[in-house]
Amino acid sequence: MRKILYSVAVIVLIAVTFNFTIVAKRVNNVSCLALQNIEALSFAETNYQSCVGVGSLDCPISENKVRLVF
Repeated sequence: MRKILYSVAVIVLIAVTFNFTIVAKRVNNVSCLALQNIEALSFAETNYQSCVGVGSLDCPISENKVRLVF
């Protein structure tokens, strides 16, 4: 009985290890173009704004009144 139980445990362990290696290969298979697209999309979310002059607009960086925000 113990021999059968150990055999089943070893088979399950091999199956889990095999499944894990298959899943790990799928996750790491991202193309360079996909990574560049993700980086380009995330670049638009960053706050690279500049404020120029003195005027009536609120600068999002410093909360001062400025003429131009770009």
